[in-house]
Amino acid sequence: MFYNLVKTPVIVKTGKHILGNMDRLLSEAHLVFPKKILITQENLYEAYKEELGTDTFYKVILVEGGQLSETNAIIDECKSEDVLMIAFGGGSVLDIVKYSASKMDKPYITVPSALSNDAIYSCVARLTENRKKISLGVQPPIGILVDIDVIKKSPRVLFMAGVADLVSNLSAIQDWLLAHNEIGEPINELAFMLAKESALPMLRYSEDDVFSDNMILDLVNGLVTSGLGMIISGNTRGTSGAEHLISHAIDEYFPNKSTIHGIQVGWAQTLIAKKYHNDPYKVNEFYKNVGLMKIFNEMIPWSEEEFENLIPYAKKIRNRYTIFDHL
Repeated sequence: MFYNLVKTPVIVKTGKHILGNMDRLLSEAHLVFPKKILITQENLYEAYKEELGTDTFYKVILVEGGQLSETNAIIDECKSEDVLMIAFGGGSVLDIVKYSASKMDKPYITVPSALSNDAIYSCVARLTENRKKISLGVQPPIGILVDIDVIKKSPRVLFMAGVADLVSNLSAIQDWLLAHNEIGEPINELAFMLAKESALPMLRYSEDDVFSDNMILDLVNGLVTSGLGMIISGNTRGTSGAEHLISHAIDEYFPNKSTIHGIQVGWAQTLIAKKYHNDPYKVNEFYKNVGLMKIFNEMIPWSEEEFENLIPYAKKIRNRYTIFDHL
């Protein structure tokens, strides 16, 4: 009999007091390495030095994050060592560690300081090269550790961006289904299910729940489950549809008017739901109840009319059938 071989994390832990207890948690998961290297940003290291100090690190590498060029220094520091790489930071830090570790075929763990996107567990890293964002295939982490207290101290807008990025799955799977019906594109039903089910728990929350323990836990679980769907299907079909093409087009062609990825994706989803879909999951109602509509209005410099002008640019980003091709 034949099966897909899927790499799943050895450990996924969300809770309080994770920092300072990583040695114990990794040992309990039978992840014992002679050396651990922490890669993070200077401001985060200074803010959490006391908690991090109770864990044992062979070396600490401080980075800015997000730039492909930074991976060279990380690789030089780590390539000759038998190490476990621990990425502590936002998506920009996690992505350079994901790419660096994958280039060296070394294990790594993500410890997010914010939940702004699905970088905590995915097979894609988004890095900047020559002032342009590029997507790179990477190996997923062997573990994800999320400290609830750290997440609660992160900027609210980053948390909300993560919520929007996850809920945008509900737009992406509609595009996937449309491509299946219109041009016969195959659907990996397990990946489709994981993309959908990872997002649905978010819809029960309102603005009063933001940063609650339960919402943080559901967001972490959703992002991890969503990432697993990508790994199973071998692509981002279940998590990236027309709404992501709009966001990537803004980054690519109008970088001076771009903002946080999850915010752009959520905004695009609201207009796609309003203009072209029947919004079966009532995402626009959710975005209003959770306070994201206000954030979109404050942070997105594009009008609803200008959205239409972005579509030709979005269609250039990737050869992927979406609602934009069906119009």
